[in-house]
Amino acid sequence: MEGTRLTDQVFYIRENDDWVLKRTQDLFNDKEVVVFGLPGAFTPTCSAFQLPKYEELYDQFTDLGIYDVFCTAVNDSFVMNAWFEQQGIKKVKALPDGNGDFARSIGMMNDFTNRGFGERSWRYSMYVVNGEIKVRYAEWGYPEACPIQDPFEVSSAEKMLEALKHMKAN
Repeated sequence: MEGTRLTDQVFYIRENDDWVLKRTQDLFNDKEVVVFGLPGAFTPTCSAFQLPKYEELYDQFTDLGIYDVFCTAVNDSFVMNAWFEQQGIKKVKALPDGNGDFARSIGMMNDFTNRGFGERSWRYSMYVVNGEIKVRYAEWGYPEACPIQDPFEVSSAEKMLEALKHMKAN
């Protein structure tokens, strides 16, 4: 998937009791960003490890020239906003993908019906430069139906930070 340009998608974001529509080009063009996707807000691995660690390491990402760090899930903006508030997230930005259009467009939509979730985003992280995916790390098990285990190894904040440090040093 490296080298693929992001297609134009619309994100329906709720800000201060108003709907704000943001397009892929608004969020990714002319910027270096990190995006991490996960199965859902309020879920154990996402809440205990993935989201908090990206928040904790946010300043280290920006020190490397990353403009934004986005967390996306196939959840609506109300759910994502409530989750971020409950988690105390102030730096990472929520990128609600309520219809799954973004996850589908980058090939990261997966079948979680064996867990009662329906279709959800697979767990991944990616580095995007000017709308082009430069690096993407997807957890093992994709694209099969979601295994009962919840893999969380290569999409961690630490792995992405390590990869960026290596890329930027060379």
